[in-house]
Amino acid sequence: SSGINAEYGEWDGTIYNPSGIDPKELEDWKLEHGTIRGFPGATETTENLLEGECDILLPCAKEKVITEENADRIKAKVIAEGANGPITPAADEILIKKNILVVPDIYCNSGGVTVSYFEWLKNLNHVSYGRLTFKYEFDSNQHLLQSVQSSLENRFSGKIPVTPTPEFESAMGGASEKDIVNSGLEYTME
Repeated sequence: SSGINAEYGEWDGTIYNPSGIDPKELEDWKLEHGTIRGFPGATETTENLLEGECDILLPCAKEKVITEENADRIKAKVIAEGANGPITPAADEILIKKNILVVPDIYCNSGGVTVSYFEWLKNLNHVSYGRLTFKYEFDSNQHLLQSVQSSLENRFSGKIPVTPTPEFESAMGGASEKDIVNSGLEYTME
């Protein structure tokens, strides 16, 4: 059987739907609106997500959110640390006594290290990583097209224009930071 994602919390609000919230639809909504608030099919709630009833809790935003003060009120069966260090050492001892399985951040958040690397690269010159590589990639793609055109013209003795497909033209425009991060994560996971 599969589970459902019933609650999501962000810095500016928390939403809930006991029937489930589609994560892709929520991501699209957040990208378009800049917030999870107002997401159709869910209602806003003031419930403390950390202490709510759930099978799996994923604290993914900040460190030290589960502490000695609130660990006794955690009801999850499993906690998967998506953030760096969301559980304090004192809270960890309480969770062990409560027999709550904690999957450490080093397992759950290894992609975060990869993303941090890309952020470090782009911050070297205070520009996005895509801008750092755009000119090189654009020129490389132009040379590739010229090479194909020259090869065809030499083989068939005549002018043969080679034009990129719309997809290739779009790719020549440069990668967004999201494209770069996704590409880096895919490469890391191979």
